[in-house]
Amino acid sequence: MSYLELLPAVDVKDGRAVRLVQGELSAETAYGNPLEVALEFQAAGAEWLHLVDLDAAFGIGENSAQLAEVVGRLDIKVELSGGIRDDESLARALATGCTRVNLGTAALENPEWTVRVIAEHGDRIAVGLDVRGHVLAARGWTKEGGDLFETIARLERDGCARYVVTDVTKDGT
Repeated sequence: MSYLELLPAVDVKDGRAVRLVQGELSAETAYGNPLEVALEFQAAGAEWLHLVDLDAAFGIGENSAQLAEVVGRLDIKVELSGGIRDDESLARALATGCTRVNLGTAALENPEWTVRVIAEHGDRIAVGLDVRGHVLAARGWTKEGGDLFETIARLERDGCARYVVTDVTKDGT
């Protein structure tokens, strides 16, 4: 059965919860401690949290210990995203105890690896599809990643069960 779930998100950069406008690192609003923000979403009734390591996603650092603490303190399901590009980063993400991980650019650039990790981890793997209209945006939304529907068809054949779709023209606005 297909259905839509909306997930509140906490993006983490330099150890702080932030909001970027359309993915621009220079256009950020800080919201403080990521754990406190996540706990507010949980207290408001969220069943899921989309937790993003922006530093890892942009290849400028990582917040893995802090994200693991957030996952460990929440009583809701957590989807972890950002910088998950290889077996090592995937193992580190799964070790946090998150419910699932979200593969981004790696799913577009390394389809063989994506097929393997989907086969190994099943529905603990989702694929993030950032779109402008019908065109995928990759590498921090700086590069085109192909047609959305062609990519979904390929991922469906590869056994992907979950997608996280972001309209990059609306993100952070």
